[in-house]
Amino acid sequence: MKKTTMLRKILSEKKLLVSAGAHDALSARVIAKAGFEVVFLSGFGFEASLLGKPDVGLLSMSEVVNHARNIAMSVDIPVLADAEAGYGGFSNIQRTVREFERAGVAGIFIEDQAHPVMCGSLKKFKKIIPTDEMVTKLKCALTSREDPDFMICARTDADIVSIDEQIIRCNAYAEAGADMVTALPYTIEEFQALVKGVKAPLWVYLSSELPITPKDLEEAGVRGLVVYATECAFVATKAMMDLMIELRNKGTVTETMTKYQAGGFFEFFNFIGLPDTQEWEQRWLEGKV
Repeated sequence: MKKTTMLRKILSEKKLLVSAGAHDALSARVIAKAGFEVVFLSGFGFEASLLGKPDVGLLSMSEVVNHARNIAMSVDIPVLADAEAGYGGFSNIQRTVREFERAGVAGIFIEDQAHPVMCGSLKKFKKIIPTDEMVTKLKCALTSREDPDFMICARTDADIVSIDEQIIRCNAYAEAGADMVTALPYTIEEFQALVKGVKAPLWVYLSSELPITPKDLEEAGVRGLVVYATECAFVATKAMMDLMIELRNKGTVTETMTKYQAGGFFEFFNFIGLPDTQEWEQRWLEGKV
């Protein structure tokens, strides 16, 4: 089954699908190995991982697509990728959609921010385009896809205006044909308003900083996809910092390695697929193909 078809099938079968954001192929593999059915590719994580910079629209479309391609190839489950605001005009949007499709990504989401696109949490730095302009961009993206199962999703950053404006825009984008839509609510009351007001499948973000759980969202009536987009990057960075502080201050790594129950070379080799690679090589060496 194509990963695009797989993603649609999973979403149609689940009331609420929970996943996490990957910033590279290794974190995507962790998410997949943990048993999650979808990987979310975080623009925040990409800029941190590839550039060591904040999420302020520094990466080009080609850089993001190449990174997404490696991630998509590293896992057997579908990935949904951040495509910023489409990376330009209508010809750029067409190319963006087709490049992500050819990279093996199962779907993308496009935001209604003006360039440069900022992290959704940087409210005072964000600017949004008019609703009708975003609708036209979405229609262009939908027309551009070659695989009808490739998902085109839309995000509004109208949290800089109000929850009511977010709901209006989500409905407009759904009417334009977006497969899923999302806004940026921050309280359970805003999530409830989103559920009540938006007549379309949702994907939504959660954060360790919000006192809300996926169960809370399910009880609030959220249906679709919920993602913790940045937590893998945060935890990985903290673990590496702990390791480096121990090494710098004590000249050892044992305490941190023990704390995180980190294995050695061969345990890690096994996790990233060495046995499969060895088996493949041996089959061809022995002619057992």
